[in-house]
Amino acid sequence: MAGVAACPSCGEAEDLRGEPVDGDIRITCLNCDTQWMRGGVRCAGCGGQDIVHRPQAMTRHSRGTQLSIIGWRELPLCRSCDAEVLETSVSQNVPVPSDYVAACLGAAQNPAVTAAPQAGRPAPAPPQKPASAAAAGPAGATKSSPAPRTPARPRQARPKATPSPSPSMVPTVRQAIAAFMSESSGQADATAMLLLGTHLGSHNRLTVLEEDGAADRLAEWCLGHWGDGGDRAQRCLSTICRAVDFWGARGWLASDPAAGLR
Repeated sequence: MAGVAACPSCGEAEDLRGEPVDGDIRITCLNCDTQWMRGGVRCAGCGGQDIVHRPQAMTRHSRGTQLSIIGWRELPLCRSCDAEVLETSVSQNVPVPSDYVAACLGAAQNPAVTAAPQAGRPAPAPPQKPASAAAAGPAGATKSSPAPRTPARPRQARPKATPSPSPSMVPTVRQAIAAFMSESSGQADATAMLLLGTHLGSHNRLTVLEEDGAADRLAEWCLGHWGDGGDRAQRCLSTICRAVDFWGARGWLASDPAAGLR
């Protein structure tokens, strides 16, 4: 998104580079290669400037799975890329859902569903070739024997490779923690997740866990808090490992930054 002092994908505020383009300035994040124009507010998805700001609650789990509102912010929405959410918010006069990541800020879009090849469709019949020896009929006409048809084989769908998540497809740390806590059924330690969010920076993308040395830093930080091996420590470490597994299953992490805690 344009007009911000930090990268909209990874939050980098220092390692940035600007270059003039048609009277404007294109900013490139040297950390994740995200680019945006500085001159005005633009959508990270389509580059348009038709942006509308709508209120969105900032939440966190203050007690168990209880979600508490800790503040409000004005979320930029693109009339094209965020059309559905924007229309609902305006027509019903309600805030944007707290877990919604705006496409205007670089959120992942639902990929188009392509039709899989239909299995069992018969292949076209091969052309018939005349027999080498013709049998003469009563009137002297020749008859050709039809060539046998080869039975069609069902087509098999080719497995699709799972791409590594890009920074713009990954939610923030706060949103990833909220998604995990909402499906943990009260089994997770909320305090451990709150401390983890503060340690990683709730505004950063979850890919902060896959930076160079991030796994070692996570293990060192966890052992500094819960290295006594008690029951509470085991519960906190187990919660963090389960959260990493949950994020990996969603495709938000391509590696296991909690490997040193298992």
